[in-house]
Amino acid sequence: MSHVEEALRQQRQYWREISGEVSKIPHHDLSPEAPKRIILFGVGSSHHAARLCEFSYLRDKSRARVPIVACSSLAVGVEVFPTKGDWVFGISHRGKTRATLAAIELSERSGAYTLAVCGRDVVDVPGARFVLNTTPMEKCEPHTASLTGAVCAVTSLLMGTKALDEWDALASMGDPGLEQLKEKVGKGPTVILGEWEAEWIAREAALKLIEMARVTPRVYSSEEFFHGPHLARQSEDVIWQISMSKDLRNDEIKPAYSVGIFGSSPLAAIPALIESQWMALAVAQNLGVNPDGVTAQSF
Repeated sequence: MSHVEEALRQQRQYWREISGEVSKIPHHDLSPEAPKRIILFGVGSSHHAARLCEFSYLRDKSRARVPIVACSSLAVGVEVFPTKGDWVFGISHRGKTRATLAAIELSERSGAYTLAVCGRDVVDVPGARFVLNTTPMEKCEPHTASLTGAVCAVTSLLMGTKALDEWDALASMGDPGLEQLKEKVGKGPTVILGEWEAEWIAREAALKLIEMARVTPRVYSSEEFFHGPHLARQSEDVIWQISMSKDLRNDEIKPAYSVGIFGSSPLAAIPALIESQWMALAVAQNLGVNPDGVTAQSF
């Protein structure tokens, strides 16, 4: 079994462990003041995790009406400006991504309460007042469990019991059937589309396809695709869609493969995220590519 498949099969147990640990964090270990605004950032899969945390929080209709912003680490101090009263989450699995570390330190100097969201081996991050730990360190660069682990940790901390209960339910679900997926996904897509949180799952799926299978699809939001890129659509293009019922372009996309996001609960997008991870592994196996081919890096 590849390292990637092993991580995919273990991540549901990680969610139980992470949500359990987060629920035990004493309030006095965190800022005594409730956040006036929440900012989340990262690079690569960590950026995608930040975006999914943002949408999950916004889906919680019972949440405190606190503004929340997700962005790339490189946008901090350029487009997004942390200030006193903000809770800032910098996501970096190994705790070594330079752009994220710089954004955490800038946030701390600006007076924000800073949290680093990192793997279990990370105990100290410059500029971070609290380290929120997630999964064990992944053995190779296609990060999968660490992405869902970051979303689990952040949403469990911000949303409390509602998120804890939903993560428990998600952890009880079975994994997608790999052999059945291999029959459906073929050699992978040339284009992946999605809107809102579905766009960020589409971007994560594309990144996993690059890392695991060396397939390089183009990725767009559904609406963006129909404002120019669709003119380059070829008859041989294979389109995958991460679909939502409110996507206004659903009838026009006509995907070869579709993964739906159903329901209105805060974490409704997670099953689609999981399926997209397994889809990338299925494509890699169909192409005879070792999904562990990219060794773990410290960046």
